[in-house]
Amino acid sequence: MDHPVFPSPDGSPVPGAVSRRRLIGRLTAAGFSAPVIASILANTAWAQDATPEVTPSAEEVLSGLGKDTRLIQQGSTTFETPAGLFDSLLTPNELFFIRSNGPVSVEIDPAAWRLTIGGLVDQPMELSLADLEAMSPRTMTAFLECSGNSRGRFGDDPAEVEGTKWGNGAIGNAEWTGVPLADVLEMAGVQAGAVDVVCQGGDFEEMQRGLPLETAMNGDVMIVWQMNGTDIPQVNGGPVRLIVPGWGGIASTKWIVGLEVIDRAFDGYFNTESYIIVDEDETIIRPVTVQPVKSVITSVEPDETLTAGSQAISGFAWSGYGAIAMVEVSTDDGETWNEAEIVEEAGRLSWVRFSYDWDAQPGDVVLRSRATDERELQQPIEAAWNAKGYGMNAIYAVPVTVS
Repeated sequence: MDHPVFPSPDGSPVPGAVSRRRLIGRLTAAGFSAPVIASILANTAWAQDATPEVTPSAEEVLSGLGKDTRLIQQGSTTFETPAGLFDSLLTPNELFFIRSNGPVSVEIDPAAWRLTIGGLVDQPMELSLADLEAMSPRTMTAFLECSGNSRGRFGDDPAEVEGTKWGNGAIGNAEWTGVPLADVLEMAGVQAGAVDVVCQGGDFEEMQRGLPLETAMNGDVMIVWQMNGTDIPQVNGGPVRLIVPGWGGIASTKWIVGLEVIDRAFDGYFNTESYIIVDEDETIIRPVTVQPVKSVITSVEPDETLTAGSQAISGFAWSGYGAIAMVEVSTDDGETWNEAEIVEEAGRLSWVRFSYDWDAQPGDVVLRSRATDERELQQPIEAAWNAKGYGMNAIYAVPVTVS
């Protein structure tokens, strides 16, 4: 797909020349909706003949998408949240990260949107958004994390990992309003012999991800249309998307338009070739599923200089395997650990905010945080290397200087 050309993340210019018409074509091909394109063009200065290269900056694109312009560009359609901007239990919609395998945004009229349910069901059906709203909606708080979040922290031994070198900001925590996927499947009547539910995205035909029936019937898996009390932004999967709490983001199909119940494990591209765990011998272990236990200090930036005295060291912790039971903070590079206070939480599907009061003394210090979940799974010193760089949950080091 011909994605739009943006400046590189370091701000260096991109060579070449493009006319206004060609830019519109590029943006359209990449899936930008007409209002977003209009917003980008309105904020772009054009010479009369438009012969020099004029491409939208990351800030212009983010503004056109309704996003905070401080998000960090990691690719033409990929933006992460600076960890220092995480300062509340719920991540505001405008700060939520952007990750797409195709178009960055898909324009679907909510009134025209339909969800088709077929395959091994007693009653194939098509549901509108109004049909879903007439069921029994509920709201849950859950984190949503890109499967490759923190990938940039993997080393190059035995080799450099594939994929976007995310920092720690390809995650967000939100209130999601919708109905359980199980309620929809039960209404259709799942037949004996069903194994997987194939979820079809509305962005392109190949955007399919198989979900085990057992997981699909978990009441926490939701078809949702509101995010933090408002309509889900198009760029984050609106008008309707799937949320599979605790699983890598690829399972939470954006712009969902179809459910197909099948009698086998789905073997499509996003289950067997992409979003899979591959070891150093190039052996495929399994598809990406549950996200591991993890925590990140967000109140302090690496290499920041702090003032001696009382300092509140805070951040967030989460696990796809269940509620966070404990978070510890080390102020001596992991030699000793002190339990932090969990100051905000919103149920077992949500991340928690932790805080530790530290009497900082002058010198160079390495801060670390370590989370343990309700299953007693704990963050490791090192995460297992895999070729595609998934599941990075190693204890994060934050070096600082106290003066």
